[in-house]
Amino acid sequence: METVFTIIFGVGVGYSALAFILGEALGSGDYGGGGALPIQPSVIAAFVTVFGGTGLILARFMPPLTAIPLAGLLGAAIAFGFYRLIVLPLTKAQNTTAIEVQSLIGHMAKVAEKIPQGQYGKITYKVNDSTYHAPAKSEDGNEIARYTSVEIVYIEKNTYYVRPI
Repeated sequence: METVFTIIFGVGVGYSALAFILGEALGSGDYGGGGALPIQPSVIAAFVTVFGGTGLILARFMPPLTAIPLAGLLGAAIAFGFYRLIVLPLTKAQNTTAIEVQSLIGHMAKVAEKIPQGQYGKITYKVNDSTYHAPAKSEDGNEIARYTSVEIVYIEKNTYYVRPI
């Protein structure tokens, strides 16, 4: 029984790490999958990890018919808490930020890192005395030199499309 729980625990931990790494590498920032539904990869990973880990511990002290339901209950409780205390607030914050980001269309910015032809660079812009950085591409695909003043034309998938002023 310990082998089964060890495998489940390892799958949960591995999946969580992989989802985080791929989320960072792809720049999605969305470690839990789309939307605000409780059945998301991050919530499932929390359940599987807790179920496997607690099952592994409980299997040493009690029979499997007792360890499995207890591990399942604890896994469900932790996954529910993770969803309510982390996933939902982050989803709400992301939705609020998305509305504010769209208000940046027409805003002036400076190219912080050169935008090569057809590739990504970086811009900086100020809002309410705070400076922000964002990945950017040229609206027409042409190169834009560093320190060039640009206008934010549109924003798609966290990429700011800009044109020189």
